[in-house]
Amino acid sequence: MPSVNRVAVIDDTLCTACPVCIRDCPTEAIWREIVDKKHFIHIDDRKCLDCTICFTRCPEHAISMQPRSEPLSFGIDWTKAEQADVKRICLAAHMHEEQVICFCRQTQAREVAAAILLGHTTPESLSLATGIRTGCGVLCITAVLRLLKAAGIEVGKAPGWQWYGSYITIWDIPPEVRGKYPEYFVEDDYQVALQFYPKEV
Repeated sequence: MPSVNRVAVIDDTLCTACPVCIRDCPTEAIWREIVDKKHFIHIDDRKCLDCTICFTRCPEHAISMQPRSEPLSFGIDWTKAEQADVKRICLAAHMHEEQVICFCRQTQAREVAAAILLGHTTPESLSLATGIRTGCGVLCITAVLRLLKAAGIEVGKAPGWQWYGSYITIWDIPPEVRGKYPEYFVEDDYQVALQFYPKEV
């Protein structure tokens, strides 16, 4: 299992309790508490996967990454999910099961599909379960959203600032557009792609 050796720590003397870190955290490890009308930001060290997003984006430089006393392991055993369903979700998302969809954490599509089947149905829950989105925090949200959609899960509105829309793939281009510009061979590419990922799975 992969693990992390650092954890984000708040310096209360610098923190102004603004919501930036809360909205940016991909695992929902950060929350605000109000005590006697004073606001405090807290970090759940059991959910912090050392992505450094809060650290790099804090406008007050109130967050530091500190060594953990013990490494925190994360990840799931994708073989615990029904393999036929894992394959079905990956194919419906037009992904190969072993395709790496988070280069920072080397997370494969089958791990996320399995996590969905095991009950993780939001991008934040999937991040905590698999580590996806806890590297750069930018690129892999689109793959997460595609896999959730392929599993029949509508995620609604993002709770913070870390979601971006799914990127356009060849599967999203309408037939009239694919045929409009034959010099770009889009329709030819689409037909080849159908050989690997049939339209109906």
